[in-house]
Amino acid sequence: MFEYQLKLSKRRKTVALKVTDTGVHVYAPYGACIMEVERWLSTKKSWVEAQQTRLAIGVQIQIPWQSNKVMIFGEAFEFLFGTCNYIDHQKKQVVIKTSTRSSVKSIRAQLIKLLAVELEQYVDSKLHHFSTQMNAPVAIVKFREYKSRWGSCSSQYALTFNVLLAGAPKRMIDYVMVHELAHCHVLSHNKAFWQLVGKYDRDYKQAVKWFRENAKQLFIAKE
Repeated sequence: MFEYQLKLSKRRKTVALKVTDTGVHVYAPYGACIMEVERWLSTKKSWVEAQQTRLAIGVQIQIPWQSNKVMIFGEAFEFLFGTCNYIDHQKKQVVIKTSTRSSVKSIRAQLIKLLAVELEQYVDSKLHHFSTQMNAPVAIVKFREYKSRWGSCSSQYALTFNVLLAGAPKRMIDYVMVHELAHCHVLSHNKAFWQLVGKYDRDYKQAVKWFRENAKQLFIAKE
């Protein structure tokens, strides 16, 4: 357990936690059970350590994306600074390694790499099923960041997926896979193409609508 300063208040009804350059401050109602407070604090250990690391290395960077949250498979994950890069799905946290020389650009680049790993793992787990079902030949699969598209399929059957798809619900990622695999048979967006998409994803119109309405929340500002 980390060291902390406890302040009791008769006005307070809940327990609160704050990490500053002067230490860890815990605020609790007057008469609160200390054992219960410490049990609650034990669940915040990783968060406290991440905040202490951020303060220790002197990082004073204003992250440009909304509320320091990052979307992972349709859920908002807390964005934290730490000593290594990782995503904790259980605690819903994204942690990026930082130093005194870190910039928003370098932090964003590390985040994009994490998202690429997440997306690649999910696509690898589903793409073979869809490609077999659709009898779609796939030569190679790539992952990169696009500005205005979620995926692409070349005439040589090379599929490329936008790493920012890692922020979308898995149902929507499935639609993008079906969409791009359909291009292995029909390159243009004509009637035959959409009929093929609909054959393997009956609710594809809902997915198209979702991307139209929610695309902005998946993009991560650069500055």
